[in-house]
Amino acid sequence: MVCVCLVLMPSKLTLDLQHMAPRLHLLLQLSWPFCFEFCVPPCGTPAGPCFVVPLVMNAMVKLGSFLFCLASAYDNGAKHSRKPPLGWSSWVALGPEWSGSTAKAPIFDFCDETSVKMSVDAFHSVGLYDAGYRHFHLDDCWADLQRNASGFLQAERDHFPNGMKAIVDYAHSKGLTFGLYTCAGTYTCVGGRPGSKGHFRKDAAVFAEWGVDVVKMDWCHSEGMDPQETYTAFSKELNRSGRAIHFNMCEWGKDSPWKWGPKVAQSWRATGDHTPIWEDVKKIIAERSKIPTDEAGGPYAWNDMDMLETGNYKQAAHANGRTGNMTETEYQTAFSMWAILASPMIVTTPLLNCSKTDQIAGNYTPGPCVPSITPLQKRILLNAEVIGINQDDTPAGRLLKDGDWMIYGRNLTDGLAVAFYNPSDVVAKVSLDARLSHSNEIPPQNE
Repeated sequence: MVCVCLVLMPSKLTLDLQHMAPRLHLLLQLSWPFCFEFCVPPCGTPAGPCFVVPLVMNAMVKLGSFLFCLASAYDNGAKHSRKPPLGWSSWVALGPEWSGSTAKAPIFDFCDETSVKMSVDAFHSVGLYDAGYRHFHLDDCWADLQRNASGFLQAERDHFPNGMKAIVDYAHSKGLTFGLYTCAGTYTCVGGRPGSKGHFRKDAAVFAEWGVDVVKMDWCHSEGMDPQETYTAFSKELNRSGRAIHFNMCEWGKDSPWKWGPKVAQSWRATGDHTPIWEDVKKIIAERSKIPTDEAGGPYAWNDMDMLETGNYKQAAHANGRTGNMTETEYQTAFSMWAILASPMIVTTPLLNCSKTDQIAGNYTPGPCVPSITPLQKRILLNAEVIGINQDDTPAGRLLKDGDWMIYGRNLTDGLAVAFYNPSDVVAKVSLDARLSHSNEIPPQNE
């Protein structure tokens, strides 16, 4: 049970969270101009020494305690890169025979021309496009097991009889930014398809020829390779291709890509793989929170916390054999924390329901596919306020207060977003006093 008391007066906002439920977040967005002070008295006392984060705004300076600049950022003209990428991925979302009345359930690591084109259309039908989503990505599912006679990658021939360019063109005709997957090593991670090792120039050239807008490069089968050297080399080939392509590096944060990534890519995985399990969500948030503030991300340079599987239960395929089992509160918490930390928010979930019975519970009965996401997914994925917090072009949010419960904040173009996060499995007793004033002076710490 969450007890939240909001008292708004001209100069003061008081939140009394006497019982903050386990696994809960509270996400607020406030508007300028004001000074903002957090006071967290010890539990059970009416007042006490404050945990203070003074946040100051005037005409020229926003959030003195937040202010930092990235040393560099990688803007090569790729579309939808200034802000965190917002979109969809095929990872656990597509299945075979979707054009008829006996469509199969989604299969991990699968895509074909029919399911992809139907999902492009459904992207609009379910409301993602109207909510601001633009990226449409195919993960490790699309490439043929053999390169062509000239050594170039080609789409899997029986799944994409018209080739990949026809798919890219179709996505572009619907206003979407199209992404493809490759791997830095000899083979891809899941499908054992050809990796890009030894073929960087040819692979970059064929991506450009097809009109690809985003390339994600994974890191499997890369023994003896150096991440910084490898990704820098492929980045140069992408630029040599003559097409502005967003580069997403995926070496799982092992080599601290936030330190060197801004010079060669617009986004990079900062964490391990994410699955829709609460313990895994907590792990990803904890890993991301350790990144230093001045390397937390900003325009054209985003720390990627991996794909979201918001609302996935048994209607989706299952990566790593892990079926989503989170509550709505836990899914909301994940979405909000990805938002305030300015991670790319690429959702992987079926955009069509191809079952005549309850697919959510795994009772799949083949039927015609219709565009559909669940009510839970609509409430979370189409939340304009949370999306707006993610889709700002200010530096990423940061951890302000650590401990059993946490406070995160992000300076926005026209205000401030604050998230209160309780990752534990027990109720946290919280009392917080947030004071607002129209002065540009930092309030005294013990006022």
